[in-house]
Amino acid sequence: MMEHSISLKDRSNLVIYGVDHIYSFNDKKVELLTSAGRLIIEGEGLDMNKLNLEESIISVDGTVNSLNYEKEKKPDEKFWKKVFK
Repeated sequence: MMEHSISLKDRSNLVIYGVDHIYSFNDKKVELLTSAGRLIIEGEGLDMNKLNLEESIISVDGTVNSLNYEKEKKPDEKFWKKVFK
């Protein structure tokens, strides 16, 4: 398992290690799969200035407003939540 870490300088230079997959990327939102789970980055003027999936590194410039890890859902959790809604 690849080590996961985040470095954020002045809310404008973000470097993430342990990136397994990039789901989407635009100037307001980045969705990634890291070795620690799914990560959503929200901000303004986001721009990918480095991507190296062989080393599992991504670097993003722009104003970072939030970093949020999604809770992993158990496979049957969705089903039961719908049944007992």
